[in-house]
Amino acid sequence: MAVSLLVLGAVALVFAVFVQTRASDTAERAVPIDPNNAVPATVLAEAARVSVSTPIRPANLTGLGYHPEGESLAAMQPRGKNLSANVFLGLLSKGETPERIHYYVMDAAGRDGPQTGAIDVGATTGTTVYAPVTGTVTAIRPDPMVQNANIIEIKPDANPDVRLSVALVRSDGEAGVNDYVTAGKTELGTVADSAEVLDPQLSSYTTDAGNHVTVSVSKTG
Repeated sequence: MAVSLLVLGAVALVFAVFVQTRASDTAERAVPIDPNNAVPATVLAEAARVSVSTPIRPANLTGLGYHPEGESLAAMQPRGKNLSANVFLGLLSKGETPERIHYYVMDAAGRDGPQTGAIDVGATTGTTVYAPVTGTVTAIRPDPMVQNANIIEIKPDANPDVRLSVALVRSDGEAGVNDYVTAGKTELGTVADSAEVLDPQLSSYTTDAGNHVTVSVSKTG
């Protein structure tokens, strides 16, 4: 019995080291999207029958992190591999996409709503932000979190009963209210410097300050 327990203990230790090594290797190699296998408007998630494309060119992405942001938001169904998942289950998962999308589901930090209600799409300050959906701009309002940044609201063609919002955008007339925008093509502005006044949660999952834009989909009814 004692010998069996020792053998089982040794096997468990070896497996733990193996899993930790694989996890470390994955973290070091992982990039949000493989730019060599991704198109500019690569779809990151689906929400309320709307395909949400990356608002940042794949080569400029620094991180992807989902989090709650209120009960009114529609839960997103992420594409790709969840790097926050249990390591053992992650080794067995089939979450990889052709674009090799890697994302995190971040801590709720006291926020309510779906765990994947919003996504922080990381990029350095000044990076161009593109429309994540095709549709019509319905509103542009000041972002209460960061001075000189805006929240741009779009009515998607795919589902006019919802609104997609892109927050933390520094815009200067790139797209106005009632303008028609195309996913991955129409410029909305640039990434604001939120790290100057905030402590972006995404910085815990990237190697930089964590600047980003936040994309979410809300119901109008």
